[in-house]
Amino acid sequence: MNKLTNQDHVIQVAAELFRYRGLSNTAMDDVVKQSGVSKSNIYYHFKSKDDLTLAVLEAYISTLETSFQKLFIESHGSLIEKTKLYTNMLIEELAERGCIGGCPLLSLMVEAGRTNEQVRVRLEIFFEQQVDHFTQLIQQGAEQGEIRNDLPANMLASIFSSWLEGMLMLISIKKNVDSFRKERDTLLKMLQPTSKL
Repeated sequence: MNKLTNQDHVIQVAAELFRYRGLSNTAMDDVVKQSGVSKSNIYYHFKSKDDLTLAVLEAYISTLETSFQKLFIESHGSLIEKTKLYTNMLIEELAERGCIGGCPLLSLMVEAGRTNEQVRVRLEIFFEQQVDHFTQLIQQGAEQGEIRNDLPANMLASIFSSWLEGMLMLISIKKNVDSFRKERDTLLKMLQPTSKL
């Protein structure tokens, strides 16, 4: 296993601090102390807290994109099965951290999006791409008879994406993942043709 670079280590530490303390309650000095990396080394890689925040965001996005590729593109099975695997992964990851932090992407948007335009723009691009990916999958599912074809695929994809992000945030409030699974299963049933129900 390759050893983490100082840069990647700092990003991991910052992500944890942002998740548990919040972005506004985490100073660069906190990152220095928690990471054990010198301030000069950190500022060599990240010129400001805004730069570090953007790097944390990119790390989150990269992890999600890798998981999406693995579970939806490279794996076998029906779209419904793949969707359950993907959402279960998100559920389990959230449960492992005690339902703290909700959706890291939206948490960063709430705290940084109004003052860090790069964060807002990057998130806008990511969510547009997410909807595009879901749209393609739903279109393929409709062609294969797995998904209903009487509603616009892009609208179904947008609804699913919005529900997914919203539920991740609500779980951090409810501290319970059971409703997530039940709502997911109900939503997936609504996406299937009547003959599949």
